[in-house]
Amino acid sequence: MSDKNIVLLHGWGAATYNLEPLKSEFEKLGWQVLLPQLAGFEKPAPKEVWGIKEYSNYVREEAVNVFGKDKFFVFGHSFGGGVAIKLASSNSKNLSGVILCATRGISRGKSVKRLLFTTLAKTGKLFLVTPQLAQKFRKLLYKAAREHDYEKTQGIMREVFKKVVSEDLKPSLHNIKVPTLILWGEDDKMTPIKDAKYIKSVLSKSKLVTYKDQGHKLPYEKPKVLAKEIELWSKQLH
Repeated sequence: MSDKNIVLLHGWGAATYNLEPLKSEFEKLGWQVLLPQLAGFEKPAPKEVWGIKEYSNYVREEAVNVFGKDKFFVFGHSFGGGVAIKLASSNSKNLSGVILCATRGISRGKSVKRLLFTTLAKTGKLFLVTPQLAQKFRKLLYKAAREHDYEKTQGIMREVFKKVVSEDLKPSLHNIKVPTLILWGEDDKMTPIKDAKYIKSVLSKSKLVTYKDQGHKLPYEKPKVLAKEIELWSKQLH
């Protein structure tokens, strides 16, 4: 039985290769690492419209297949952090702890997303004369809402994206009972530092570590630093 098992979950628009350097750093420290390929990213898109719950169920099944009855940690970056929250809030039986890094779904909830996508659906009908103008206006909306990933989706993954980003994860936070490490770049524009502070205020068993001059790509740019931080934190739990 090992207490050094961990699942790494990447953000939307990323892939497993983005977290390979972090995986390598963990393996150097003696961890067994699961870096699952997710439906709609490196695996075929789901046949139905998945939300964060469906992704978390899939990740749990993959973890049990790899680690068996042994406990494991879950690290989630951005979208992956949302999956980690949902996983930890629903059933923490085999979970040693959660690491949330620049997690989405905290400060921008359902009302903003619904307004955005309703507006997007209407832009071509209300006052835009040409497809070129419609496209330019949509890009302005994407930029205003900081949702460039939506523009890149197609097919069922566009519906998956809308479902994922419209979910407010604040209620799920209150159901997390396992130790939680919060890692955040102080210059993150995608997921502001206030989100990290909010998570810290909600979770009594949590620790917040911030990094100066770092933005949303923290785990991709500082894999060695994060692996060592997580290693130290995990040892302090015993």
